[in-house]
Amino acid sequence: MNRSSAVPRGLLKFYQYLGTFFSALILAVTIVLISKYASSMNPLLYGGIIGIEVYMLWKSIYSAVVIIKYMNNATDEEIIANRFIMAVLSMGVGGFITPFVLTQLPKIETNSTINPRVFLAKHLGWTMFIGSILALGATFLFALTSPMKGLFVIDTTTMIVIGIYVVIFLIGLLGISFFSSKTASEKISQKNFLGFTMQVIGVIYTLIATIEMILIAVMGVIRLIAVISDAIRYAANSEGIWMVFAIFIAFARITFEMMYVSMIFQISGSIIKGIWAKDQVITIKNFQNIDEKEAELNTKR
Repeated sequence: MNRSSAVPRGLLKFYQYLGTFFSALILAVTIVLISKYASSMNPLLYGGIIGIEVYMLWKSIYSAVVIIKYMNNATDEEIIANRFIMAVLSMGVGGFITPFVLTQLPKIETNSTINPRVFLAKHLGWTMFIGSILALGATFLFALTSPMKGLFVIDTTTMIVIGIYVVIFLIGLLGISFFSSKTASEKISQKNFLGFTMQVIGVIYTLIATIEMILIAVMGVIRLIAVISDAIRYAANSEGIWMVFAIFIAFARITFEMMYVSMIFQISGSIIKGIWAKDQVITIKNFQNIDEKEAELNTKR
């Protein structure tokens, strides 16, 4: 591999570890913050918010493994060409530095060596398959142990939540079943019913990736609201000289969180634009397999 790489591989891999750490930290902070309001919250809502964060932590761990492995084997051209696809997988509530760096890589004239539909369907499939189980478990664990657990009942709302997790589980299973094989890139390009079906599923996963980016942005806003509420309450309960420090700390926390949410919105927008763009590095209709593209790149060196 070229040691004078134009792609900051070491930093990108470090940011993946850092993003996973922050995802775990944010989960812990979320549990602490939301626990302060648990006595006045619907237990299902309480557990549901934590369940989503657990899902994001699992996504961060899984994406770190996939991306670090890819960084160790891919060329500069491949990493640059596939930057938006990698960014989708690496984007999370705590992992925004890696997507930011990836989306800022130079826009050179090269085609994606990874079929975006195959890649997203396979890896988001595993994310959804395992993540739905973990999120469902976390949702009901915290709902059944919340201060308002006495209000928890198996009603229509609860069944809807269970149904959503089941749908996520089944969609994940669908992606794994169709796209986990090494010949998936070849099968999706075939002009038959299987190829058409796989392309449709691939589009669905691209839509899911888009929705996930929006969800991450929404979770950022929810966390911002929680930080603002907690900061105001902390400042209001302080007295004397400590009030000055409390106001300063509250202002700093709110400012930092607003900067964080602003960056999340910017990166999410770039990723969504990138994975749907037809005239940039991701060409959705290009279904050449990876080996052929790698051979082409090797002959040009």
